[in-house]
Amino acid sequence: MAEYTVVSADLEKDRQVIIDLWRQNLADISHLEEKYDWHFLNNPFGPGQIWILKADGHPIGTTSLGMRPLKLGESITNAGVACDLAVNKEHRFLQPALMLQRALLSTSHSCVRFVYGVPNFGGASVMKYVGYRESCRVHRYAKVLRISHYLRRFGNFGADVSLIGRMADQGFAALHSFGLQEDDRVAQPLPCFDERFDELWSRVSSEHSALTVRNRRFLKWRYYDCPLRQYQTLALLTEDKSMLLGYLIYYVENHSAVCADLLTLSGPEDLGCLLSSWTAAAWRDGLASLSLSCSDGPLPPNLLSHGFTRRSSGPTTKPVRSNRHEQCKTLFTHEQHSVSEPALTDCWYYTEGDSPY
Repeated sequence: MAEYTVVSADLEKDRQVIIDLWRQNLADISHLEEKYDWHFLNNPFGPGQIWILKADGHPIGTTSLGMRPLKLGESITNAGVACDLAVNKEHRFLQPALMLQRALLSTSHSCVRFVYGVPNFGGASVMKYVGYRESCRVHRYAKVLRISHYLRRFGNFGADVSLIGRMADQGFAALHSFGLQEDDRVAQPLPCFDERFDELWSRVSSEHSALTVRNRRFLKWRYYDCPLRQYQTLALLTEDKSMLLGYLIYYVENHSAVCADLLTLSGPEDLGCLLSSWTAAAWRDGLASLSLSCSDGPLPPNLLSHGFTRRSSGPTTKPVRSNRHEQCKTLFTHEQHSVSEPALTDCWYYTEGDSPY
């Protein structure tokens, strides 16, 4: 058997070795160089960390930690998001993965108080083994906007599919009143994150025991500077546009508008207005559906009341392979500094934007 060792990488000197390992082992290998520079070298909240697994002295795997500012109650602390667990195929068994995760937990920066991650099924088993705790479930919710898209994909209507699809879409839109809204609030796209986002963040209460910081400095880096996707920001403003009441950040993928982050502070009315405006915008852009992933809390009941359905099932001992439902994800957390009572509870406000990428 090979002799395995794990070393902490030099982000500059080991850049190409790491990218080569990612290219061999990660599912998404687009924009790897840009991703590396953005997430690990140019993060305004601190450089990331990467560990390299070697077999008999040869690099065969990596794992990484990206920096995130975390609001914990009324204080701000540092968190790291675990990512990029990548091991060459012939070494994909328990020991190498455990060695990488243990190295991450034992040699991460001393300023990192928490490590968190939302792994796939295999990665979840490793995280449990090395001492992460299950913090909360992350479910995906979806809303259909255009039935015609699904008729074309799955139906067998021959030449009549366009006509049937248009009729179905018009009826579906009328039933759900897409785009109909009467309100003194204004929802509009914004091209950048200005001081109104800082003012909104300053009004975030301690309703959630933990959520990553969402000031304009973070939002600019996470979304505007991100080289991996093109994000759009929909802002909910007062009638005079002087105050930001909430925002929704999304991207388009496979004819669907996918929400990366969503934040409102004034209850279900503002949230409902923002969801309705997002629905109308996606409808005007010809998109087929909406998708949003989040933890349990105030969001899911409001999503359900606005026509979304939960698409992910509860946790099981095996991955779900049904075409109708995928398995929910689990947020795992690890508190780096031992205390008598864990600082994190299950009330973590988590959206897709809290993922590494």
